[in-house]
Amino acid sequence: MMKIKRARQILKAFSDDTRLRIVNLLNRRSLTVTEICQTLKKNQSIVSKHLAKLRLTGIVRDIRKGANVHYYLIRGKDKAHDKLVRSIAGSLLVLKTFKQDLEMMRKVKKKG
Repeated sequence: MMKIKRARQILKAFSDDTRLRIVNLLNRRSLTVTEICQTLKKNQSIVSKHLAKLRLTGIVRDIRKGANVHYYLIRGKDKAHDKLVRSIAGSLLVLKTFKQDLEMMRKVKKKG
């Protein structure tokens, strides 16, 4: 069972626009840092900083595949954790910016 402190940490991690946008993308599929940067039109140092915060909070995990590191949302860790993260990530699609990010992600993936 998730404690209130843990819920607060997760919610605090979502208190940044860039992190929300990253979670929106990773809710759909795993991506490399480069793909996230291209999709969000942000430089690598900014994206890496936000990914580190999400990783430390236990929202995302990274896996090395060859020369690339892929990031994805952690699922199955804890039912309450999953429900909170999915609830927030799922509710983002009503906003124009998040829809545009997903469309850009599709274009980036087609190029790659």
